[in-house]
Amino acid sequence: MGIHTEYSCSECGFKLVDSSDIFWIDGDKKIHVDMQTVDSSKKASDALSSGGIYKYYCYKCDSYIYNFHISRKSRFIEKEEIIQLIENLDDNIKIIDFDNKFQSCIHCRKDIPLKSEKSFAMDNKGEFSIDNSLYNDFDSKQFDFAGKYYGYYCKDCGKQINKFVILENNANLEDSLIKELLEDHTHDLTVYINDTYSSCPKCGEDLQILGESSTCPKCRIGILNIENQTLFD
Repeated sequence: MGIHTEYSCSECGFKLVDSSDIFWIDGDKKIHVDMQTVDSSKKASDALSSGGIYKYYCYKCDSYIYNFHISRKSRFIEKEEIIQLIENLDDNIKIIDFDNKFQSCIHCRKDIPLKSEKSFAMDNKGEFSIDNSLYNDFDSKQFDFAGKYYGYYCKDCGKQINKFVILENNANLEDSLIKELLEDHTHDLTVYINDTYSSCPKCGEDLQILGESSTCPKCRIGILNIENQTLFD
């Protein structure tokens, strides 16, 4: 289901239109962008690659930044091709990333399939746990850090790759310390990544999602209010 939202500024009347867009790359390697509906979702599921588009705003640069998040990729298209096609789509500033489930072998660089997906956490007593349940409410639990685990195995290299994605870092631990703690609890290779894309690729300032009650990007005085919102199937 797609959502089309129209906002207006409480002071200057500035209008902002936003929608829940997706993209897909068809068999001819052409990119299509459309609102997420039943029809577009079907086309995306049959495509070589597809994903969501998330719009951010940098108040310092006065620019919109579009995050293309690739959540599906077939074996008939390479990551490099996907990135190049998205880069050439238009002149907008873009952040391009792949879903955490995607992983290349850190030895031979070949794409390797996901074998297992779990959740993990280290509590404030130093106890480490990893299981099949998903931790959704981090604030109600006393975790130093927590997130999702993805397990891979490269047949060509005979190597296990453990990928830990940090979703909460309540103890504000440095990346190097988190990686050290994770490696203490695994016997194989570990890949640590930070699951955030919060900085402007132009100036490094924090990115914002414009929506209800956001400061108007034009006058910087008023706030945005929802003027109209429509749901599409």
